[in-house]
Amino acid sequence: MTKNLRLLFFLCLLSGHLMVFGQTRTVTGTVTDNTNDPLPGVSIIAEGTTIGTVTDIDGNYQIALQSDQNTLVFSFIGYDTRFEEVAGRSVINVVLEPADVMLDEFVMVGYGGMRKSDISGASVSVGSDQIRQSISANLDQALQGRAAGVTAMVTSGQPGASVSVRIRGQGTLNASAAEPLYVIDGVPVQNVSQGGHSVGLGDRLGNAPVSTFGGGLSSINPADIVSMEILKDASATAIYGSRGANGVVLITTRRGQTGEARFDYEFNYGIQHQAKHIDVMNLREFAEYSNSIAAETAGRDPRVELLDPTLLGRGTDWQDAVFRTAPMQSHQISASGGTESARYYVSGSYFTQEGTVIGSDYERFTGRVNLDADLKRWWTIGTNISLSRSEDNLGLNNSEEGIINIALRSSPDVPIYNVDGTWSGDEREGSPGSVNPIAKALDEEIRLKRTNLLANVYSDITITDGLVWRSEVALDLGYTNAYTFQPTYRYGNVENISNSSRWQFNQNTFWELKNYVTYNRSFDLHNATMMAGQEVSEWKYEFLSGSSTGLPSNEVRSPQLGQSSSMNVGSGFGSGAMASFFSRANYNYDNRYYATYTFRYDGSSNFGPENRWAPFHATSVMWRVSNEAFWDGMSHIVSNFRIRGGWGQTGNSSIGGYRWGASITSMPTGLGTGYRQTNIANPFVQWEKQEQYNLGFDVGFINNRIDLVLELYQKTSTDMLMELQLPSYMGTRGNASSRLNPPMGNFGEIENKGIEITLNTRPVVGRFQWDSNVTFTMNKNKLLGLGDSPSAHIEGYGQWTDVVSLTTIGQSLYGFYGYQVAGIYTSKEDILNSPRPEAFPGVNEETGELLWNRQNTVWVGDIKFKDISGPDGKPDGVIDQYDRTFLGSPWPKFTFGFANTFSYRNFDLSVFLHGTYGNKILNYVGRSLTGMNTMWNNQLATMVDRTTLRPINPDQVYLDASGNPYENWFNDIDNVQIDRLGKDNTPRAITGDPNNNRRISDRYIEDGSYIRIQNITLGYNIPAHVSNRWGLSNVRVYTNLQNMWTFTKYSGFDPEIGASQTSSNVYGLDNGRYPSPRIYSFGVNVSF
Repeated sequence: MTKNLRLLFFLCLLSGHLMVFGQTRTVTGTVTDNTNDPLPGVSIIAEGTTIGTVTDIDGNYQIALQSDQNTLVFSFIGYDTRFEEVAGRSVINVVLEPADVMLDEFVMVGYGGMRKSDISGASVSVGSDQIRQSISANLDQALQGRAAGVTAMVTSGQPGASVSVRIRGQGTLNASAAEPLYVIDGVPVQNVSQGGHSVGLGDRLGNAPVSTFGGGLSSINPADIVSMEILKDASATAIYGSRGANGVVLITTRRGQTGEARFDYEFNYGIQHQAKHIDVMNLREFAEYSNSIAAETAGRDPRVELLDPTLLGRGTDWQDAVFRTAPMQSHQISASGGTESARYYVSGSYFTQEGTVIGSDYERFTGRVNLDADLKRWWTIGTNISLSRSEDNLGLNNSEEGIINIALRSSPDVPIYNVDGTWSGDEREGSPGSVNPIAKALDEEIRLKRTNLLANVYSDITITDGLVWRSEVALDLGYTNAYTFQPTYRYGNVENISNSSRWQFNQNTFWELKNYVTYNRSFDLHNATMMAGQEVSEWKYEFLSGSSTGLPSNEVRSPQLGQSSSMNVGSGFGSGAMASFFSRANYNYDNRYYATYTFRYDGSSNFGPENRWAPFHATSVMWRVSNEAFWDGMSHIVSNFRIRGGWGQTGNSSIGGYRWGASITSMPTGLGTGYRQTNIANPFVQWEKQEQYNLGFDVGFINNRIDLVLELYQKTSTDMLMELQLPSYMGTRGNASSRLNPPMGNFGEIENKGIEITLNTRPVVGRFQWDSNVTFTMNKNKLLGLGDSPSAHIEGYGQWTDVVSLTTIGQSLYGFYGYQVAGIYTSKEDILNSPRPEAFPGVNEETGELLWNRQNTVWVGDIKFKDISGPDGKPDGVIDQYDRTFLGSPWPKFTFGFANTFSYRNFDLSVFLHGTYGNKILNYVGRSLTGMNTMWNNQLATMVDRTTLRPINPDQVYLDASGNPYENWFNDIDNVQIDRLGKDNTPRAITGDPNNNRRISDRYIEDGSYIRIQNITLGYNIPAHVSNRWGLSNVRVYTNLQNMWTFTKYSGFDPEIGASQTSSNVYGLDNGRYPSPRIYSFGVNVSF
C-alpha cells in the first residue's frame, strides 16, 4: 500500500513538474495541519493559471512559476482553503486549518446551552441564513424541509398565514395541542395555533381550532432570529415536561457584541402571482356542454342564448377576476454594539403583503430591544423586549362558501358588473342564483388587528466558581380586535336584506417566573453539569363583544347603530396556572462517555384536584467512539463517530381551563334568554402521557466534510386527551357552536415510529465552494386503542355533517373514509346483476314491475360502487353505509429536503427544494366541479368526457297521453345504452344526482406527492473597496424566487394541504384552500 501511495505521489509530482517545465522561479515549502503533521496530496495551484502540483508523502512541494507576483492556492479535502501571495518569496510553508463543521458550536437546550458535540438527545439546528431565504411573514415557514423529523405544511397561501408543524408525527388527537412548544429567548410563546372562534370571528373562517391566520409567531420579525434549535426526542424535551410532548423549538434572537455601533438595513420588494389555474369551462365550452345535455336527454329546452357557441367569446374568467398580481415589501433596520460592560441590539421592521386573492392583505410593524449589562464581575442582567402590531384583512376560503370555491363554480355567462357598474349576479330564469365572489371578497369585511408585547428580564449571579443562579421574569401580553361585517346586497337572484356587524376585543395575559441554579465542575477526566430550579406561570384571557343587525346602511358599520332589538353583548373570561420543579444532570468522562438525566414535576389547574400533578423522567447516554484510542488509525477517514440512546416521558395538558368541570352558556328561546350546559363534566380527567425511545448515530467522514446523522425512534402516547365519542342521540355531534360538548377524558393510545436521516456535505472547497444538505423523514403513526371499546372510532367531517375521515384502531390518524368505485352501470342488466344500490327502484304492488325513473332511481351511466361489507362484516349484495372503507392516509410515507449553496468570490447561489411522497388528498372542490347535478354551475373542462347515453333502438316510437309521438327513449330503461364511457369513471349528468354519485369515494382521493423548488437565491456582495468609498462596510444585493415550480399529479391548485379549518379530526382535505403564490423578489442589505 505504501509503495502504491509513493508511486501515486511520484506521478502527481511528475505531472506538476511537466506543467511548469521551462519556468523561471521556483517556490518550495511544506504543508502541515494544525498539529504540525505533514499533509500529503495537498493541491497547489497558481491562481489564474494551469500551473500546479501536489505535496509529497512528507508534505513537501516544489512549483515553478512565471512570475513572483503569483498567488498560490492551497486546498485539501476537510481543510479551509489558503491563499498565499508569492511576493518574491522562494520558501512558503503553510498550515491548513480543519474546515469548520460546527461540532463544537454552542447551541441552546432547555434552560441553558451546551456544545453540540456533547448533546446526547435528538436535536437539529436551523440557522439565520436558512430562515432568511424564506420570504414570508411567519418564521415557522423556514422549517419546511430544513430539519429531519419535522413536517411543516402551510395552512394557507393567505398573507400572514400560519404553518402546521408536526415533530415526529402527530402524537395527540387534539389538533390545537399538536403544535410544538416555541420558546423565544426563554419565554414560551402563547396562541401559536388559533381558530376564528378563539378571537371572535365566529365561524367566518371555519369551525376548527386551526385557522388560516398566523398565531403568536407572526408577531416575530424573522430577521431578528439567530437560530432555531429543534428538540425532538423525549430525553431532550422532558425538561419542559407537560409542554414538550410535541417537540420544542428554541428560538434565539440577536444580541449586541462589544464594539462600535453597527447598523444594518435590509429592503425587499416582491411580486406574487398564482402559478396555476384550474381548467374549468369557458363560455363556449359551457354552451356546448349545456346544449349536449339538452340534446342527450331532452329533459329541458336548450338555452336560446347558448344555441350557437361559435358566436360566443370566452365569457367571464372568474379565476382571473379573483386572483391578482400582488406586491409585497419589507424594511428592517437594526443597530448593535456595546462596551465591555453593556451591549445592545435594537431593531425595527415593517412588512406588508397584499394577497393574491382580492380583498386579502397583511401588515405588520415590529420593534425589538435586547440589552445585556455586566453590573459586577459576578452579576449580569439583561432584558428582551419585542412589540408588534399587525392587521389582517381576511377572507373565507377552504369552504364550499369560500371565495375560491364560489369562483370556480360560477358560470362564465354571468358578468362581474352590470352596465351601470354595480355588482352583477345570476339572473337566469330558473336558477337558484349564486353569490358574486368578487363582491363577496370586497364587500364583506373580516378584519383582525393584533398587538403583542413579549418581554423578559433576567439576572445571572455567579455565586462561586462554576455555580450560577439565574432568575427570570417573563410577560406575554396579547390584544386582538376582531371585526366582521355582512352587508345588504342583491346579486342577481341572491339577496340579503339585513346587514350585520360584530366586534370583539380580546386580552390575553401570560406571566412566568423561574429560578434555577447551574453548577459546572471538571476534575481530571470527569466533567459534570447539574441544574435544578422551579417555575410558576399563569395565563388569563377575557373578551367583550357586541353585535347587531339592521344597520342604517352599509356605510354605517358600528354595532351600536343597529336595531336595538337585535343588539347582543357577550363577554367571557378564563384562566389557568402551572407550577413546576425541574432538574437535569449531565456527565461525561474524557469526552468519550456521556450520560444525562432529567426530571420534571408539573402541576396544572387544567385538571381536577385528584390528578393535578404528574412526574416526568428522561435519560440519555452517548458513546463518542471516535475519541477512543483504538480509533486513531481510522480518524483520517471517519473523523467523528457517536452512538446515542435515549428514553423519556413527556405529557400534555392542553385542554383549556376548567374542561374537567361543566360550564354554561346563554341561548335565545321563545320565552327570552335561556341557559344551557355547554359540556359534560369529568373531574377525573388526567394528564396525557407520552413515552419515547431514540437511537442515534452521528458519523463524520474526511474531517467531517461529510456528516451523516441517523435517528431511529418510537414514541407512544397514552391516556390521550380527547372528547368522548358518544351516540348522536345525546346531542354531542355536529356543529361545535350548538352541540352539547362531550366530556374530556383519557381514551386512546397512539404510536409513532420512524427514521430520520440528515446528510451534510461540502463536496467542493476553495474559492468556489459547494455545501449541500439532505434531510429525509419517514414516520408512521397508528391508533392503538380508544379506551375500553374495540369498535370505537373518531369521525372527521367535511363541510357540515358528511363524514370524510375515520380513525379506527390499527389505522393511521384521519384516514379518508368512503366508497370504492367499481365502474359505470352499462345497462339495465348490469344494474340488476350488481349489488343493489340504495337508489334501486321500488316495486309496483299491482304489477310487480320495478319503478324505474331517470330522475329518482339508479340509471344506466351512474357509478357502480363496490360491495365490501355488510352488518355482519361480509359482503351482502347491498350498497350502503357498511361498504365505506379506508381510502388512503393524508400522512406522507416520507418527506425530504435538499439544499445546495454555491459560492464563488463575491457571488452566492442557493437552491432549495422539498417534497412529500405517499400522502393522499381529498379533492373536495372536485366534487362540485365534477358533480354535474345542476345545470347552473360551471364544471371542469374534462366533463366533456363524461359518460353519455344513446338509444338502443332509435326508431322506437313513444306516444304521449294524447297519442302523439314524442322522444322519450332516455326515460326507457330498456332502450338506453352507453354511447361513451366517461374518462376516469365520470358518470352521466343528471339533475339531483339520485344515485348520489358525488358521495365521498376514491374518485376524489388523489396522490398528494410533490417536489417543490421552494427557493432560489442569487446574491452578490459588492467588493469592500467599492462599498467603503460610499461609507459602507458591506453591501449585498440579491434576488429570490420562491415556489417556482411544483411537480405533482394533484389536479388542484396546490398539493400542500395541511390541517383542516373545518374539523379538528381532518387533515389533507382541499375545500378551496388559498394556494401559495409564486414570488419574485429583490433585496438589498447594507451595513455601516
